[in-house]
Amino acid sequence: MNFATLFVLLAAGFGISFIVLDVSRLAARRRWPSAHAVMIDNFRPFAVFLALFAGPALFVQALWRLHASGGLSFADAALAVAIACGWACCYGLVVAQCARLLGVAGD
Repeated sequence: MNFATLFVLLAAGFGISFIVLDVSRLAARRRWPSAHAVMIDNFRPFAVFLALFAGPALFVQALWRLHASGGLSFADAALAVAIACGWACCYGLVVAQCARLLGVAGD
C-alpha cells in the first residue's frame, strides 16, 4: 500500500460517511436522534443506522464541536484524528472492495 492508495481509501471512507449523514439529515428532518432520546430508549433503528453507516462523519463533527469549544487538549485531538482516519480507512477499504466486486474498479 502506498500513500495514493491510503489517500483514496480515506477519501472514499469519509466521502461515503458524509454522504450517508447528509442524506439521513434530509430524509429525517423531524426525527433526528438526540443523545437524551437514545439514552431513554435503548434501541432506535435510525440512531443505530447512523452510528453504523455514518460513524466517521459523526465522530468528526463531534470532534470539531469539542475543538471549537476548547474542550480538547492537543494529545486528545491527535488521537481522535487518528481514530477517525483509521475508521474512515476501513470504510474506504469496504467501498473499494465492493467497487472491485461490481467490476467498477480496474485491477
